[in-house]
Amino acid sequence: MDAKDDKAAQTNDFTREVSTSAAVARHASSGSWRRLRAITRKEFIQLARDRRTVALMVGMPLVLLIIFGYGIRLSVNGISAELVGRNSPTVRAALQAQNHFKVLVTVANSESAARRDLLDGRTSVAVIIAASGLPTSVLVDGSNAFIAQNALDYLRSLTSASGVKPVNVDVLYNPALRSADFMVPSEVGMIMLWVGTVATAIGVVREREQGTLEQLMMTPIRKLELMVGKILPYSALTLVIAVMITVLGLLLFQVPLRGSPFELLLFAIPYLVSALSIGLLVSTVAQNQRQAMQTTTFVLLPQILLSGALFPLSAIPWGIRWVSQLLPLTYFTPITRNIFLKGLGFTQLWPQVAVLCAMAVVFTILAALFFKTRLD
Repeated sequence: MDAKDDKAAQTNDFTREVSTSAAVARHASSGSWRRLRAITRKEFIQLARDRRTVALMVGMPLVLLIIFGYGIRLSVNGISAELVGRNSPTVRAALQAQNHFKVLVTVANSESAARRDLLDGRTSVAVIIAASGLPTSVLVDGSNAFIAQNALDYLRSLTSASGVKPVNVDVLYNPALRSADFMVPSEVGMIMLWVGTVATAIGVVREREQGTLEQLMMTPIRKLELMVGKILPYSALTLVIAVMITVLGLLLFQVPLRGSPFELLLFAIPYLVSALSIGLLVSTVAQNQRQAMQTTTFVLLPQILLSGALFPLSAIPWGIRWVSQLLPLTYFTPITRNIFLKGLGFTQLWPQVAVLCAMAVVFTILAALFFKTRLD
């Protein structure tokens, strides 16, 4: 009986320890959520009181929407072109003259195959060749208005003697070649990048200047909770601004949205996480708000200029084009354009989405490490 009593007592002790541990875990989890809610609420209140920052974050995107929405004209060479039906040395040589077009080596078997290549972005121009070796019609991808407009100008400049003057030109996805249809989808990514990076960087640096960041560290809140709590309000505000810009683009400029709005919002999340993490990284370097603004400008300009949002990647020299492969905006820009103008979804866009998810993880880890080191 003594042995049985001892075993029962041990079992009861073990049960009490497990129950105590579970209660402690539940209490810790509950406390973590309470602290996270508290810091997030504080950030929302502080953001609401800072009217100048809110006005800047909301007003600047509207100004950029008007500026970019009414069009920017650029020139580009090396436009990808494809022959359809059969090869024609005369047409190929005329297209490649003056480096206006870069003709693919392969020849599409049919017009349907060429349309698939245009839809997938493999080529921008498809010239259909008849049995005589002369072109009968031309298909142009209008989702990139800059490239399409330049392609049409170059095609019109070809003389009839060259034998490549098209009989009929069919512009797909953006028949009117409206600059707004091209710029507004690109601007969604640029504005999200600008708002998310600048607001997060300045918000954290302002806390450090005012000394409230050190006061927060004296509370029971953990460093990870502090980091997440500070970026949640800015992420919510950035998503609201992105939705606002999208709606205004649809109403004000009649930009089509042929894809799924839900997929557009879903694919924007890893991109937004990357932008916010970059803002946190900037805040670990800057000592004051002026330095934060200067550093974010230094970080944002390469993304806007080298990502293909304004200038086509094909127009950027190879010596610096590799930098674009390291920028989140490079992968989010084709997502927005293809969803708006071509109606593509995850099946076609998963490579860009996968890269954005990987970038979000990498930038978040770096931001957490540097943010923690700076707080220490």
